Amino acid sequence: MAESEELIEGLIRFGREAVQDFVMRSQDIGDTMRYIRAEQCLEIVRLTSFVTTNLIDFERKKLSPHGADRL
Repeated sequence: MAESEELIEGLIRFGREAVQDFVMRSQDIGDTMRYIRAEQCLEIVRLTSFVTTNLIDFERKKLSPHGADRL
């Protein structure tokens, strides 16, 4: 059984393919639910208005007037 934090860390470090492979091989349906929540958390973070490159300094995203800078 994987914890949500472990799944998020795995997604960040190894990408979706490795974590999805782990979840698919797991016999615990809870791992699937935690994986979905981890994906949702990462999507929310991706859409926030602040960014960081070093996990210490945060700054507001700069968006173009036409929204071309959206992720």
